Amino acid sequence: MEKLRDQDIREALLDRLTTAYKDEPETRIINELGIDFGASRVDVAVVNGILHGYEIKSESDTLKRLPKQMEYYNRLFERLTIVVDEKYYDEVRESVPQWWGITLVKNMDGEVKLINKRKGRRQTSQDKELLLKLLWKDELEKLIDVLGYPKNFKRLRKQKLLEIFLADKNIKVIREFVYHSLKTREHWRN
Repeated sequence: MEKLRDQDIREALLDRLTTAYKDEPETRIINELGIDFGASRVDVAVVNGILHGYEIKSESDTLKRLPKQMEYYNRLFERLTIVVDEKYYDEVRESVPQWWGITLVKNMDGEVKLINKRKGRRQTSQDKELLLKLLWKDELEKLIDVLGYPKNFKRLRKQKLLEIFLADKNIKVIREFVYHSLKTREHWRN
């Protein structure tokens, strides 16, 4: 039987998510969301009231990068689901945190089947720095107005703005702003 490629699984996952959220205009499905200025990325992210990441591990993949990816995902996502080929199911079940969801991928006569094995739970801790690093420079400048900082801060470099916002205690406003920015962003880089 032919191996399922990452792309086959991604298409099945995107079909499932598109169907699940088709009646929710406040939801955005993002392919390849870069984390920490591209130091890592998640295969698919869903942004609505929360940030839910989906990591795909096909039969052709290895799990070599998973420990490093877990470090980032555990700090950023409120929910995480790993979509994994049968080949890696047992190993993944043992190694990923209990709050992660697990979806098993099966090749049923050339058709990709996604089977939910563990629902996963929402976690409430979220790294403000990784959240802020999802923003582009122009979005950081808009956050200056939202948080009520002086307009001349818009001339500051991105790194300086990040330092200022990291010291800000208003994580709820920052989170809502980041999610809104991700949902309304128009020119995604590929």
